Amino acid sequence: MMRDRLLRNWDFQRALRLVFALVFLAAAITNQEPVAYAAAAFFGMQAVFNIGCCGAACAPRTERSATKGPARKEITYEEIR
Repeated sequence: MMRDRLLRNWDFQRALRLVFALVFLAAAITNQEPVAYAAAAFFGMQAVFNIGCCGAACAPRTERSATKGPARKEITYEEIR
């Protein structure tokens, strides 16, 4: 039950961020690199809190927009002479 709640809204980008965080964390531990620790923290926070880049174009999809497509409206044309 708890596992279902934890993995409910994980898409490909979020899982990829988690993989990057784990790779950078392994590199930081083995090489003692402070920059790798910072990168691991950055990607880890993005994965845990599901945040992407700062722009609105990278906002996560909501349930409503993911399930409902755009409303199609019939277009009517008038001929002007």
